[in-house]
This record gives sequence, structure tokens and C-alpha cells, in this order.
Amino acid sequence: MLKISLKNIFFLLLFALPNTILSFGILFIINKVISGDKNYEEPYLIWGFLTVVVFTYLLNIVFQKKLNQYSFHILYENEKDIFKKILKTKLVTLEKYGTKRFYTVIEDLRVFAVLPLIVTHTVNSLLMLLLCMVYMFVISIYAGLSVLFMVALVAGIYFVVMNTMNQKVAVLRKFNENYYSYVDDVIKGFKNLKINSLLSNNLLSKHLIPNRDEARELDYKINYVFLSINLISQYGLYIVIGAILFILPGLNLLPKEDIISYVVILLFMTGPINSLVNMQSSYSRFAVANKRIKMFLNDFSEEHEIEEKFHAVTTGFENLVFKNISFQYTNSQKEDSFALRNINMTINKGEVIFIIGGNGSGKSTFINILTGLYDRKDGEILLDGKPIKSKNEIMKQIAPVFTDNYVFSNNYDDYELKNNEKYKSLLKLMQMEKVVKDDNEESARRSFSKGQSKRMSLIFALLEERPIIVLDEWAADQDPHFRKFFYEVLIPKFKKEGKTIIAVTHDDAYFNQADRIIKFDYGQIATDVKINSDFNAIMV
Repeated sequence: MLKISLKNIFFLLLFALPNTILSFGILFIINKVISGDKNYEEPYLIWGFLTVVVFTYLLNIVFQKKLNQYSFHILYENEKDIFKKILKTKLVTLEKYGTKRFYTVIEDLRVFAVLPLIVTHTVNSLLMLLLCMVYMFVISIYAGLSVLFMVALVAGIYFVVMNTMNQKVAVLRKFNENYYSYVDDVIKGFKNLKINSLLSNNLLSKHLIPNRDEARELDYKINYVFLSINLISQYGLYIVIGAILFILPGLNLLPKEDIISYVVILLFMTGPINSLVNMQSSYSRFAVANKRIKMFLNDFSEEHEIEEKFHAVTTGFENLVFKNISFQYTNSQKEDSFALRNINMTINKGEVIFIIGGNGSGKSTFINILTGLYDRKDGEILLDGKPIKSKNEIMKQIAPVFTDNYVFSNNYDDYELKNNEKYKSLLKLMQMEKVVKDDNEESARRSFSKGQSKRMSLIFALLEERPIIVLDEWAADQDPHFRKFFYEVLIPKFKKEGKTIIAVTHDDAYFNQADRIIKFDYGQIATDVKINSDFNAIMV
């Protein structure tokens, strides 16, 4: 839930209370002087009036400072909590709901950043209205009842119209969420869109342009209603003033000598009334944002990873055994779809294992289970003959480079690149020394080609000093020369250094570099063969 402390809100309201009372005091003095009250004609009263004004101003400055501090505290603390929640979320949950929800919930949090300000201003405005109404009743009970009825009638019309807008605001929010998905498609699929004009035209004509046209029309209507409803409060006020000037005195409900006092009070009430009117659009957006944040928190709280300690570098392992491992995908309708069934295999220290199979055979699912990204549904995993108690026991053994690898914009690891001799030697080994010409972080994290990006990811993986290297289609984006170099030089070198290599690959020309080749098909291991020195397959 959002970190909005009711205790802090309460203290802010207590802090604002004296400011409201002093503001009413200013109104009271002005009214008394205008009405000709002889008790308020003394010359020294000007100093009392100025003192109240200055003191109210200073109090308001302090109050606004505290209010802004708390508002920004809410915003940034909740942003940090959203990031923590995302990082604790299981991969299957993130894949299920997508990343767009993350961007939109940040926007929703930005809406709530002004909540303390809106709440306190609402209470201040209501309190000021209450004091003004009490003042009216003191002057004339019947006139006060009449004005109260007219103000309530105008407010009732306003709130009825405003409540009809909440649903429209939610629809507009959905349009904008879809819009972000189109933006994502344009950025990530730019090359395909440039090559295939049909895709580009359909994206524009059938999706993005209709989305923007409908959103524009709806946004216009919503804002038009908001503007129109604001005019209700303005012109409704004129009607109430007209009633005070012409109707109430004629009905003997308001003495003529009190007309000026009533008008002054009503004009003083316009500030709080306009504040309440203007804040209604904020409350409508709060309602929509709150609903969406609750949905986000509910969806991304379905399955949370158990928080575990930092994955410290391990000293190594001897073998990793999978016994009857199964995994089941569940779609958005909670129906079972693709499954990984009865996986039995052993990974020994220092082995080079190639994982092969067609699309949808289960290779990537197995890699996600191996690396701890997916939780197995059934079966047992043994590390050096002992059942693992936590995925962390495996995860701290592995340094992966996935097929959709990503070079982080910053160094989040413990090692430093500056003056790191191993890093420099790895740059030369990966033939990247002419591309990355120094050991600065900025040089290592700039834009690279896909093949170069995977080389940098492998360098970072090797710097982690973990015993198992998992490579998912790593060589697919390398040029023929470096691909040959990878299989015939790098893999033997890593094996000699004691690394265990598990690589998803389709490069059958280099199968002789593996110790074993495991083929997946329809979510099961179809074959598990050992390769001898003459490249002859021996069934395991």
C-alpha cells in the first residue's frame, strides 16, 4: 500500500488550523470596519490588523514548507517501494503483466504526490466555509439558511456532474496505457517498421492514430466539463450575491445594514469555494489512480520471491543433479499451457554442455529453471548430493548471458573496471580493446552492436568469478570469424580454467567442442549424448 501516514496528515491539519482561524480573523476585522462598527474605528487597530496579516503570512510559509516536504517524501518513498516490489517479483509474473504497468504506476504515484496538499487545502477550505457560514448565522439566521441552501444547491449540481467523470477519466487512462505500448513498438521494432511499410501503416492507421484521435476527443470532453463545471461555481456565486442584494432584503430576511457584511463574507468565501471546485478534478484522478495502484499492488503481489541474502561468490561445486523436474506455464485465464516434464540430468564440474532443440522445445524454460528465474513445479535439485534449500544456492554459482542480454548503464557489481588488469586482459581476449580503448565505466557501457554487446556481457560475467557460465544463443550474433574463435579457443580456455559451460546453440559445426549435447523436444529431454575425442556420440 501507499506510504501515506495518517498521523502525519493529522499533524499537518493541526498545523494548518491556526492559519485558517487567523485568516478568518482578517475577514472579521475587515467586515467590522466596513460595516461601520464604532469599536473598530480606533487608529491603533491598523497595527493589530497588519500584525495578524504578517503573522498569518509567516505561518503559511512554514506550513507550505512542511507540506511540500511531506508530499515529496511520499512520492519518492513510494517510488523506491515500487522498484523494490518489481525486483522481488517473479519473472513469470512480470512476463504475465508486462512492463507497461510499471511505467503507468509511476505516473499514478506522481498524481498522489499532491495528496497531502489537496487534503489539507480541502480541510482548510471547508473550515473557512464553516466559520463564514457561522458568521452569517450570527448576523441573520434566516438569511444564513437561505444562502446555505443556495450554495448547497450549486455544490450538489457540481458534484453530480463530477461523479459522472470518474469513469471517463479511467477510460482516458487506458487509452494512454495503450499509447505507451505503441511507443514501445515503434522504438523496439523500428527496423522492421522501416522495412515493412504494411506494418508501419497499420500501426499508424489502425492503432496509434485512432488511439490518439479517441483520446484527444475524450480528453477534450473531460477538460471541457471541468472548465464548464468551474463556471457553475462562478456564476452560481453571482446568483447568490444577487439574492443577497435584491431578494433577501425584500423578503425581510436580511436587514439592509447587513447587506454589505453578507456580500463581503460571500466574496471571502469564493476563495475556499473555488479551491474545493478546482480540487474535485484532482480527487477524480486520485480515485482512478488509487484503483490502478491497488490493481498493480495486487497483481505484482501474487507471487513474490522470498527475500534472500546477497549472492556471495562461491568456491565452486562438484555436480548439480536434476530429478524429475517439471514446470507448467499458466496463461492469463489461468489455464495450463506449455510444460516442461520429468527432466533428469546431471551437470558435472568442468563440463561443456550444449543445449539444442527447436523453437518451443523447452530450452529457454530449462535455462530459466537452471538459473532460478522460474520455480520448478515438481522434482528435486541436488547440489553436491544435498537437496537445495533455496534457489540462492544455485544462483550464486551461475553467471549468465541471456539471448536478450543487456549492458547496464551503471556498474552495480562490487568489482571496479578502473585499473583492473583482468578486465583489460578480457577486453583483449574478446577482441574489444580497439572498441573499448580505456578502462572507464562510460566506455564499457555505451552503445554497442549486438555482437559486441554480448561480448561485453560475457566479460562482465567472467569478472563475477562464478563457476558456471550459462550462455543462451551467445554465438548467434557474432561474425563467422569470432564465432569460430569462441568455440575453438574460448570454450576450451574456459574449461581449462575450471569453468562449467552450459550453452544453448544451433551451431552443429562446432558440436565437437562439447562434452555432452542435450536435445530438448516437446518439453522433455529427447537425447543426452556424450561426445568423445573423435566426435562420436555416445548415449548417456
